[in-house]
Order: sequence, then C-alpha cells, then structure tokens
Amino acid sequence: MSTYTVDDFLGDARRIVRKNGIRNGLESIRKNTERLLDQSDLLETYVNMDEYEGHTVIGHDPETDIHVIVHGGRKGGTSPPHDHGPCSVIYGNYTGHTLMRRWKRLDDGGSEGPARLEVAREYTVGAGQATAFAEGDIHSIDYPDGAFFVRVTVGDVEKQKTRRFDLERGIVEIDDRAARTG
Repeated sequence: MSTYTVDDFLGDARRIVRKNGIRNGLESIRKNTERLLDQSDLLETYVNMDEYEGHTVIGHDPETDIHVIVHGGRKGGTSPPHDHGPCSVIYGNYTGHTLMRRWKRLDDGGSEGPARLEVAREYTVGAGQATAFAEGDIHSIDYPDGAFFVRVTVGDVEKQKTRRFDLERGIVEIDDRAARTG
C-alpha cells in the first residue's frame, strides 16, 4: 500500500490549480485532503509533538502558495464567525471531530461596522473528512480536546486582512493578521 504524502498532495494541488483555477479546483483539492488524512502516521511523520504548540506548517507550495498546517490537538478551541479574506481554506479532521458553521449575512455586507448573521448550515466534520470554504465564505469552528485537523490554505492567511464578526455586539471588524503575528 502506498502512502499519500504531503509532497504528493501539493503536487496534485498544483496540477489542479494550473488546470482548473482555485475556485473550480477547490472540490478536487478537498477530496485530496481526505486522501492525505488517511495517512496513518501523518502526525508522527510531520509534527514534532515535543515542541508542538497548537499549529505546525507541514508543507508549502511556492507556486500556488498552498499551505498545509496541522492545528488543534491537546486543547480544544472555538472561533467566532470569520472569513479568510482572499484565501480559500479546507479543514480536514485527522482525529476527533469539528463542529462547523456556515454563516449568511443579513445586512448590507459591509467590511466594517454593523453586521447581522444567521447560521446557514451547521454540521460535524469527522475524522477522515474535509470541508472547503471559498474566498470570502463566513464560517466558525468548534473542536474538543484531542481533535487534530489539517487546514489547507490557498494563500498565507496569516498575512491577510480578514473579517471577524462579533455576534454579541452585532459588528464586523477587520482583523489584520499580519499585524497580530508580526
């Protein structure tokens, strides 16, 4: 039995993007993310668990700017509704599950200021499954302790200005991730 490696995944993703573009190729990349999740020794092969602090980049293709990142694990987490700016994203669970919510705007869709959202769909992504969000899709995640997931990003999300929604205050703000991490 052959192993589908991160390098295999990135090579396939590069071919998909060249042929179909990102938006039209996203579903094929999502399916290949599920192939990658099937690698039984993914964490042991790519992550130094003695130094792991919640996320590790395990692959990057400079041509497509696709990043493969392991997230989660020891401590669960939750996120408010947000998008990834100009980046498309795929979340694939390696262990455990993730509760995903897709959100719909009920207001004028502005980048900052008042914002109203409602849940358009709520579902669970289990181990071995992946879900994709195109550029601008609003979503939130919730995962328990012990859930590891792979986040594939088309573009470096941590260098982007993204939208973050505060449901209690009814607003959307710009989250300058580069300023936060740099």
